[in-house]
Amino acid sequence: MRHVTSDLERLSFQSIRHQLIIVDHNWIIHSCNRAWQQGLGQPSPNPDANINHKHYLHLTEAWAIRSKNANMALVAQNLKERGIPFNRNHTYDICVYTAYNEERWFRVDLTPLSHTNSILDTDLALIAHMDITEQRKTEHQLKKALSEVRTLRGLLPICAVCKQIKDEEEHWTSVESYLEKHTHAEFTHDICPECIRRLYPKYSNILDKRS
Repeated sequence: MRHVTSDLERLSFQSIRHQLIIVDHNWIIHSCNRAWQQGLGQPSPNPDANINHKHYLHLTEAWAIRSKNANMALVAQNLKERGIPFNRNHTYDICVYTAYNEERWFRVDLTPLSHTNSILDTDLALIAHMDITEQRKTEHQLKKALSEVRTLRGLLPICAVCKQIKDEEEHWTSVESYLEKHTHAEFTHDICPECIRRLYPKYSNILDKRS
């Protein structure tokens, strides 16, 4: 891949940790940084994978097939239909299986370059891939935790005598059963000091000594 940047730009381009490529309006990759070469730019070890690693659109289509992700397929289709010119910025998330068969998520920023390269005589765009896999994992864990949290709201009818609760199906049930059904609480049985004094008065002196 031939670099199309100046020496100073190339130094900055190569040192950025995000995976960067420069593509033309045909989605051919004309330049890339080291992070890309060591990451998404690595060919798959699978000899049957017939992917053109110099054609960005072919890469996105291959990633969509491997990830079986509907959003990824939509991204690939949108890029295919966008064509030319690169007249505005675009941001999208993609799911990619790397050469090491790792599932990684990237936030992608496509930025049209402000001038047409006179050597190539074509529109160019800078595409930056920022790894957001850990962020995605955290979001998934939070969503999972929230889905597992169940809370009680509103007024609960409770019997003034036996203290059973009337549930949403108009059935009377014990407090323990109701809470176990509607929360993640589990009960262990104990007996409070007042009940010990009332039911087992001969042990009251032991409680008094503890207090």
